[in-house]
Amino acid sequence: MAKGKEFKRPTSKKSKRFKVDDLEPSPNYDLYKPIFSFRYMKYQGPCCISTRRKDKKSLIIDTLLRLSQLTWRQIINLPREQGFEKMPIYRFNVPLPSVFTPEVPILVARYDKSGRLAGFRNKDIYHVVLAGRNLYSH
Repeated sequence: MAKGKEFKRPTSKKSKRFKVDDLEPSPNYDLYKPIFSFRYMKYQGPCCISTRRKDKKSLIIDTLLRLSQLTWRQIINLPREQGFEKMPIYRFNVPLPSVFTPEVPILVARYDKSGRLAGFRNKDIYHVVLAGRNLYSH
């Protein structure tokens, strides 16, 4: 080899590279059971689960546990009293975190007669953001 001479790797203009994502179809998250997240809930805030009474916390956990046994497709087909209902952003009486935007549908679940959980769905994850009474006007 002569000094100063570099070899270049040959490159093909018609590369047959592909991504792993191209091989697998995107999953249908409606067939998955929900995962519940509290990432966007402000701890100790006025609409946080931590500020609810023990009996209300128990009802919230019971509701989430019941929903976790179903697929998203089954939850979608439930009556709104048992599953989720979409609520427009303008109906809320409480200050909403910046994670809620007009493009993000807010899904509300009931945990008792007047208690509500408000959050949003991303794939198979339901992010619980607010919990309490009188979150929105009827």
